Amino acid sequence: MNSKLCQGWVGHRRLLPRPHAFRYRIGMFDLDLDDTDRLPALSPWLGRWRLAPLCWRETDYLPDLTRQGLSLADAARHLIGRATGQAPTGPVRLLTQLRCWGLSFNPVSFYFCHDAEAHLVAILLEVRNTPWRERFHYVLPVQAGLDRPYCMAKAFHVSPFLPLAMNYRLRFHLDAEHVRLHMENWHAGHKVFEADLALQRQPLDSRSVHRHILAFPWMSLRTLSAIYWQALRLLFKRTPVHDHAASQGNLAVGQPCEDPEHAQSQRER
Repeated sequence: MNSKLCQGWVGHRRLLPRPHAFRYRIGMFDLDLDDTDRLPALSPWLGRWRLAPLCWRETDYLPDLTRQGLSLADAARHLIGRATGQAPTGPVRLLTQLRCWGLSFNPVSFYFCHDAEAHLVAILLEVRNTPWRERFHYVLPVQAGLDRPYCMAKAFHVSPFLPLAMNYRLRFHLDAEHVRLHMENWHAGHKVFEADLALQRQPLDSRSVHRHILAFPWMSLRTLSAIYWQALRLLFKRTPVHDHAASQGNLAVGQPCEDPEHAQSQRER
């Protein structure tokens, strides 16, 4: 099985207008979508039953397409084709939290899409917000590796504590053992917010699934609870709240860009 389990840490740090930070343990699945039919055989606690401790349902993802009968891999390829003009034809890997005890929620799921030679050619981000339960998709074309960060205008309102008029910068580091993501929000030349996801891959088998359930028995509920708890803390700090802004469409494209902090250090030299 090419799929993996991942465990590690997620952290957020808000710099402006009120300092705020937190860090949590997290467990996620790094799924080769060609493997998903084999997932129920790993454990009686992982199946397609909606209320199972862990549940795999393709229609939890990209529902506008998968609920029309398209496979999840083909749905991801379709969105990338819409954004870039060329749909990948190779394997698709999904980094996500599975539905847990009937609850499905991912702030963001990552689709790593490859060509026929298994080279990474695009990354699709499926972003969700709460309490509005909306979805948006960012596509990052991969042309010459992941050495440079990606930049894009923020096109989807996620947090009421951050305005829509911002820019994202994302950096990925992927290898056989680790997944690392660093994301920054910039406004008017200032870094306002940053988030880190650092995961270690491990084999996906019956034993590791049972360890995962024991370590993260309520992962989806824990994620949602943490979102609302941190929102309450921000309100106590009198952090400004921004009106919800509707997005235009549901798809945007990012491009490789220069790291602003690296550029600034070069200028200071």
